[in-house]
Amino acid sequence: MCGIAGMIGRHDPSLLAAMTASLRHRGWDGEGLHIDGALGLGHRRLAVLDLAGGAQPMLRADGQAVISFNGEIFNYQALRRELLAADQTLLRQGDTEVLLAGHQCWGVAGLLARLRGMFAFALWDTSRETLLLARDHLGIKPLYYAVLADGAMLFASEPKALLCCPEVDRGLDLTSLDAYLDLFYIPPPRSIFRGIQQLPPGHILTWHKGQLQIQRWFDPTPRALDPHLVRTNSLEAWAEAVAPVLAEAVALHTVSDVPLGAFLSGGLDSSAIVALMAEQSRHPVETFCVGYGPEGRSYEERPVARRVARYFGTTHRELELDIDLLGDLDAVVRSFDEPFGSWAALLGHRLSRFTRQHVTVALAGDGGDEVFGGYPRYRGLLLSQGLSHVPGLALARRVLARAGEPTTARSLRRWARQFLDGCQLPPPERYASWVAYAPPAARDRLYTASTRAAVEAAGRLSPVAAAFSEPGFGDIVQRAGYADLRGFLPENVLRGSDRMSMMHGLEVRVPFCDRALVELMAAAPASVRVGALASKRILRRIMRGKVPAEVLTRKKLGFTAPFGTWLKRAEGRIAADLLHPAQIARRGLFEPAEVARLLTEHRTGARDHSHRIWSLLVLEQWQRTYMDR
Repeated sequence: MCGIAGMIGRHDPSLLAAMTASLRHRGWDGEGLHIDGALGLGHRRLAVLDLAGGAQPMLRADGQAVISFNGEIFNYQALRRELLAADQTLLRQGDTEVLLAGHQCWGVAGLLARLRGMFAFALWDTSRETLLLARDHLGIKPLYYAVLADGAMLFASEPKALLCCPEVDRGLDLTSLDAYLDLFYIPPPRSIFRGIQQLPPGHILTWHKGQLQIQRWFDPTPRALDPHLVRTNSLEAWAEAVAPVLAEAVALHTVSDVPLGAFLSGGLDSSAIVALMAEQSRHPVETFCVGYGPEGRSYEERPVARRVARYFGTTHRELELDIDLLGDLDAVVRSFDEPFGSWAALLGHRLSRFTRQHVTVALAGDGGDEVFGGYPRYRGLLLSQGLSHVPGLALARRVLARAGEPTTARSLRRWARQFLDGCQLPPPERYASWVAYAPPAARDRLYTASTRAAVEAAGRLSPVAAAFSEPGFGDIVQRAGYADLRGFLPENVLRGSDRMSMMHGLEVRVPFCDRALVELMAAAPASVRVGALASKRILRRIMRGKVPAEVLTRKKLGFTAPFGTWLKRAEGRIAADLLHPAQIARRGLFEPAEVARLLTEHRTGARDHSHRIWSLLVLEQWQRTYMDR
């Protein structure tokens, strides 16, 4: 796992060196620069495969192409054999050279069609004078770029590298701000900075003689399947088809030349990964878990994780957390460079730091909910069909709106209110309301009149509803899963995992995001994904008899913590500093009275606003770090 940086259309070695150095946290084991006229590539290396021969940027054997690559190609050994059979010259043992030779042998489309991995890479083809930037199928690895006024282009794994150039426009993008307040992340291709864009997941960017073109190369739609499997609703048939693909994905993700472990919460996803790792390993699996003190009892998963660890004989380690939210705020904000409102990032920060003390690579269950159908909102979609006209629905919504909301892990009142609020909307907007945190009306109440007008003029985004409506296939649950594979998974889950793990030089791998598994599960109908009383039906069937029985029957908790309690502890400092009315007024973006209302309602228990308050804290800290210059 690494960090990449580069430029095209400009010769500036000192800038390239500064950009590359800014990514040192992504790769502690080495740095490399390659400069050829107006082309510059930089690389920071975290050595995981081919420890002796994998330094980058790497030249192709014939010297006619060079690459800077962040990620892992998990099926590289099979591809290497295919290339050797085609008489390609390969001098090294790792996956980077496979990308170079594969590009020469198969072309861009042929190479990308064969890859199972997580990657972002920049490849310069000298003979064609063409630069290729590519990002993996689900955006597990990040890639940003900036086009300068003179036509030159900079690119890097993180915005901080691009901000080394004073010509990059650091101005606040209001459309991105509005999306952040809604989703707690900024959807590609935009970023929070006017002068920086993201290459979306599953896309390639080509630059040839100053001309830039972007194309999608992957869409999470069903692959060609056995017609009988497509037509059947048999859980047994689907489990039989998926099981070997899942086992292969986990096996591929365990290839490493450095110590490797796994996160283990005791939930189905992490337990399934540990179970398959234990089946395939000759040594005890290293597992890692977080827990909390007395105030976090409703979020505690350590007892179950311990039982799962004993079941598989893992070497198990635990970290008990009691976080001062404001103490870690600046470090987390600096790791993202943009506002990122999911407070799971704080947990990822602490867990990654702890895990890196023992291993270099960790497998995680990210993607299990999106791929197999684990979120309660999927079952909610099925339940909500036809409910919008049920008598008494409006009355129930009003009653719940007036009720208080506890900050425990499973607040049925909060879930019921959100569910009923969404039932009145068409399916795309309904699903978008369940994924988002603040509808347009709530954001408008927060804005000052001038900000509201500027946001309306800049334009608003509706990426979740648009993705839900896009597929030409599938039932309502398949469409929701597609929307999450296009949005929530890459931009919330995977973005947080990448930044918090790389902050500490830890490589996190996500087998549930394996391309072959994603394409297979995209075709699975709702009936074999979720039921009235159970989610992830296929995964549960596959793991029956492989994991302890209690893992299969536990209610979903998720990667969460007693943040509401921790937030209340910090209320005094929040009100006196970051969200003080005078500070809010000085920024000029939000109405101080509306921010004060959110704080008061949260403090009194009238409404759980912890997520929105945290997003505002992150935004304020981001402005102090990146805008107050």
